[in-house]
Amino acid sequence: MICNPWRTAALSLLFLGSGFLIFSSAASAQESAPASDLSQAVIDAQAKFKPVSAEEVAAAKKTLESKLGTLESFLANGTSENEAAWKAYLRWDDLQTQLSAEKPDLRTLEEIYLKYRGSYAGLDKPQTVAARQALRKYINLAYFSQVDQYPKMYEIQLKTLADAVKRYQDTAASEDAYVIGPILGWLEQGNQVPDLIDQIRSELDQPNLYASVSRELIAGGIARPVNQTTPVREVILGTNVTGTAHMHGNVDVKLVPSETKAIIELTLDGEVTSKNVGVNGPATIYSTGYSKIAAAKELIFDKSGLSAKPATAQAWTTTTFDAICAKLKLIQKIATKRAYQQKGQAQAIASQRTESKVEASFDRETRDLVHDANSRLQEKLFRALIGRDEFPDHLKASTTADALNLEVMHSGQGQLAASSPAPAAEDQEADLTLKLHESIIHNYGEVFLAGVKLTDERLVEILDQRGAEIPDELKITEETDPWSITFDYKSPIQVVFDNDTVKIGIRGRQFTRGDNEVNRTIAISADYKIEKGENGTLLTRTGEVLVDFPTQERLGPLDLTAKTFLRKKFEAVFKPEIVGEGIKLEGEWADAGTLRISSLSVTPGWFVGTWRLEAPQPEPAAATETTSVVE
Repeated sequence: MICNPWRTAALSLLFLGSGFLIFSSAASAQESAPASDLSQAVIDAQAKFKPVSAEEVAAAKKTLESKLGTLESFLANGTSENEAAWKAYLRWDDLQTQLSAEKPDLRTLEEIYLKYRGSYAGLDKPQTVAARQALRKYINLAYFSQVDQYPKMYEIQLKTLADAVKRYQDTAASEDAYVIGPILGWLEQGNQVPDLIDQIRSELDQPNLYASVSRELIAGGIARPVNQTTPVREVILGTNVTGTAHMHGNVDVKLVPSETKAIIELTLDGEVTSKNVGVNGPATIYSTGYSKIAAAKELIFDKSGLSAKPATAQAWTTTTFDAICAKLKLIQKIATKRAYQQKGQAQAIASQRTESKVEASFDRETRDLVHDANSRLQEKLFRALIGRDEFPDHLKASTTADALNLEVMHSGQGQLAASSPAPAAEDQEADLTLKLHESIIHNYGEVFLAGVKLTDERLVEILDQRGAEIPDELKITEETDPWSITFDYKSPIQVVFDNDTVKIGIRGRQFTRGDNEVNRTIAISADYKIEKGENGTLLTRTGEVLVDFPTQERLGPLDLTAKTFLRKKFEAVFKPEIVGEGIKLEGEWADAGTLRISSLSVTPGWFVGTWRLEAPQPEPAAATETTSVVE
């Protein structure tokens, strides 16, 4: 009973957007509890060093072998060709060789481990995840059991950590975060002082992404009128009923308040009128039916994805007899009497069947919606994160009556999250609010860009996919040399928010141009003033694009040539002015309008922006020619 147009629209904006458009409570900042002296806790942990024993390594190896056995059984469930292909990709035989060796080659094990980590379908399966994590633990413990200077390294690391933590609690400088995170990761790899690590993370790590989307914005791509005509074919109390039903109504969206999950309720309110002909023996009954319909379908979003509850519907049906006909008056009289006697029962049956049809239609319509949304979530987001063991540490979805919310905290093993609560948004009535801490860009930059090679062709392809004009400096011709830059493993991308400014930078570990190759750390950055423009965010560069070799004091001729070349290329990327034109909605939301920025605040560490939905302007009426006659 429910028309199709809204089916493919529902929630695709919410959960997919531009790859990571997620929504959260844009609540005002919470006050932090008084911080404890973490530096003293670190100093006290100096006496808690625990060497890695041969027994621990053996236990980790036994666990790994068990997880590999489970994975092998899982692979055997498919075809022999698929099993062979997966084992070849995962270097199964090489891993077995290393596990049977008296002293495994850790470099080889690291290379094998990287095969288990990535975005490919299958690497996110529980059996693969368990094997990967067990392999990681075995490599870590095997390494630390072989390091003679492990106690001394532990002492040095804790001293560095104590100093960095003390500074960080005072200033929250990102430079100290880049020191603290890797040391915590190093301690976790050796299974050292887990209580101290938990204490530091609980006090220093806070959510680093919030967003919020209004009910009105959600409804902009879903709410719509329903106008549908369907045939009627029923048998009610022995009467064969045929006819045509016309349904008029509205599909809308309600948000159900919840602190633990996001609950979106799709609703249908409408009415059905029908003209029917019922035949029962020699009698023919002409009737008009009227049903009032109310239906609801709950969609639930949490860290597991999107799910749906069975639809519920209510219908209230009344029937008006227009005529009851038979060839004989006696039969007509009997048929009329029986029709009125059974009218109440027939209306109840009609109501129940209408409810069942509406519920079945709601469930059928949303089945594809849920499957499609989960498929896209898996392909574009979840698989890549789970396949790298980088799913957010904390992901909380929630709803109020007015907004759908998400709160995210991510810090990898060698990283920290936000150092402070998010500032309050200026526009509390916005349709979209985004609060972004620089740490989430840094953290996921390392996850997805570390070691990635960016070629001139790939850069042009990315700009072209975004509909951006290709600057002359980046155009590829027969006269231009092919070039590339390979991102560094640490801090491959860096964004630093300060008071009304943002620094955008990348770090490379290798640069090539033609046959020339520079294997040095290269830092490329630009500073921008960031402010609210007329339609969107406005970034104005406040200086030149900087290209540095931070690990080199003196530059050779090849370095200087590379520096000049990269500055020219990236001046075309980091333009003097970047003008935002608002967020143009796509798909079923295209007719809802454009999101225009309503407030913007950039403070140390945080970007906070709000947008309001601007309805599309009506097309101007076409001018018509008029003819006047003057007599």
